[in-house]
Amino acid sequence: MRIGIVGAGLNCDKHIQFISDYPGAEIVGLADRDKGLAEEKAKAHGIAGAYSSIDELIAGGSPEVIHIVTPPVTHYSLAKTAIEARKHVLVEKPMTLNATDAAKLFESAERCRVKLCTMHNHFFDPCMEKAREFVKEGKAGQIIGVESYYGLNTSIDAFRKYPAPDVLPWLYSLPGGVFHDFMPHPLYVMLPYTGRPRRLEVVEKSFGELPQNISDELRVLVDGDRCLGTLTFSFAAKPHLHFLRIIGTRMMVHVDFNQMTTVCHPLSSLPKVVQKATYNLSESWQLFSSTVSNVWNFGRGKLKPYHGMKTLIHQFYDSIKEDGEVPVSKTEALLVMETMDEIFKEVKNTRLNFNPVIPVTQPREDARRVLVTGATGFLGKRLVEVLVQDGFAVRALARKLSNIERLKGLKVEIHFGDVASLESIAAAFKGVDYVVHAAADTTGNEEDGQASTVQGTRNVVQLCEQHKVRRLVYISSCSVYGVAGYEKGHVVTEDSALERWPERRGPYSHAKLEAEKIVVEAMRTSAVQATCLRPGTIYGPGGEVFTPIMGFNFGTRVFGIIGNGQFVLPFVYIDNLVHAIVTCLASEQAAGKIYNVVDPQHMTKKQYAEKLLKRLYPKSLHVYIPYSLLYVTVGMQELMFRLLRRKPFLTRYRLTTSQKKILYDSSKISKELRWNPPVTVEQSLENLYRHELHRA
Repeated sequence: MRIGIVGAGLNCDKHIQFISDYPGAEIVGLADRDKGLAEEKAKAHGIAGAYSSIDELIAGGSPEVIHIVTPPVTHYSLAKTAIEARKHVLVEKPMTLNATDAAKLFESAERCRVKLCTMHNHFFDPCMEKAREFVKEGKAGQIIGVESYYGLNTSIDAFRKYPAPDVLPWLYSLPGGVFHDFMPHPLYVMLPYTGRPRRLEVVEKSFGELPQNISDELRVLVDGDRCLGTLTFSFAAKPHLHFLRIIGTRMMVHVDFNQMTTVCHPLSSLPKVVQKATYNLSESWQLFSSTVSNVWNFGRGKLKPYHGMKTLIHQFYDSIKEDGEVPVSKTEALLVMETMDEIFKEVKNTRLNFNPVIPVTQPREDARRVLVTGATGFLGKRLVEVLVQDGFAVRALARKLSNIERLKGLKVEIHFGDVASLESIAAAFKGVDYVVHAAADTTGNEEDGQASTVQGTRNVVQLCEQHKVRRLVYISSCSVYGVAGYEKGHVVTEDSALERWPERRGPYSHAKLEAEKIVVEAMRTSAVQATCLRPGTIYGPGGEVFTPIMGFNFGTRVFGIIGNGQFVLPFVYIDNLVHAIVTCLASEQAAGKIYNVVDPQHMTKKQYAEKLLKRLYPKSLHVYIPYSLLYVTVGMQELMFRLLRRKPFLTRYRLTTSQKKILYDSSKISKELRWNPPVTVEQSLENLYRHELHRA
């Protein structure tokens, strides 16, 4: 059986794995609009053909079956093309964007005499199949109610990663918003028991998990023609659960899709007081035996992640070979699509608005106007607060998926854009006197660092020059220094040598150094009146309590601190850095200068641990890890990963640069601009302690 795949994204790998498990199946081609991605994926899996379109795949690979594994907005047109070419089609969920299009595809498939099926994979998970057997055999009695619960982690790339600068993930553009792509999952396991909904009641709410407080919680009461059902869709609740509960007149069946377990509680004639014990004992035994069975089967290769997908794909191929019924029938597929259409008619709060937010109360005409990039970040938020307090007219630049609620409360202008996209941020620079460029990529991803940090800075400098901005304050980093080459005890001034091998330091430091060079060149040519600040590690309320420079932590129970605790931390309290930024905006003398910004009052790791961590977590264990031991361990890890041809988690070079016993000197900014940090170490630790205590 010759198989073609359209779409080279994440799901593609799972499809390839399960296709390869089917006897006689051969993947003859892979198509994606990004042909480079298709070629890369094809090479990785030993697939002969890589194409840029479904038409090329059909012509060049001559597949009998086509899997469509692309974003839902393309499903209808791609499936239609494949069907009209007389190819059997398996299309990922949701089958199409609406029931009308899905019905058209089935009509076309019937006319062309090919098989058409959609991916309802969890319905074929072993734990679900076990529950289906209970119901089929009548053990549950008459089904009275069904509860389907689907929770999802919104920190995954599908929600947060921009496919290109200022371009939203496609999830947000679907008719049902972010619910749309995942809605089939809780529906297709519930509807076989509730039957066709006669009435739906939909309630939505936001708990702030998603941008602009669009709905992240959904409840649907289903009045089915067989029984009642409750569908819960949650992005906010933790942990992220995924289960189905079937309640009958003789048994309750609980299917946990995350843990791949099925627990049943039949009607008992035992006294109620005895049932309290037998219920728990029965559930414990079922969970224990299921877990042991799953581990055993997983170890033998009999159970795989996404096992239901494997079962469905193989049953679909069987239906083609034997000319039988497809695993997900037309009736089942259309019922899911029709129910989704009805639900999404009632869901209102799913759309993001990217028009500039202009506060009703405007600042004074003579107010100094400042634009802050990275305004929703740790530093940016606090900077905006202080600038507003100091009487500046503040314009905040935020990316489209950023949390802007705190900024809204400050009554500042909010413009949406990505510094990596010149067009998206150009309007934000009109009419401003000052710019504080604090936006930078912090993920450690090389590609994102080059886009956001390097190209972003290039764009900001260009627009500052174009709009004749009076002053640009660029937030660089002390990570631009060539620490590895310094002697122990070296005092780092603004004239100290910069990093010679930034690529060895890591993507973040590499990008920050490149970005700083852009600003320094603009200062040299007088294209822009700029000031460059090199802050140390920023800490304070809202930031990390235990930063990587300290070591490693296991929750709040165990803190592994690198070294003997005498290392002087290159910390700068957030309010002290903000004070330095405001000082630079107000001083003509700051133009064309570079300044280190590190708290002059020294604090060691041991002092930080004892004065803050011990107060916050009195029962925590502090383990001081000898630097030499860690250095050898990291070296062994590097060697092992080199043999495996993978990137190590940490390198000796990066460890050395983060733990070199040196001191950073901020005397230049103190002498020239009279910067005097307003918050002492004692006050900063007290502020951080109170903030964390209140947050807890």
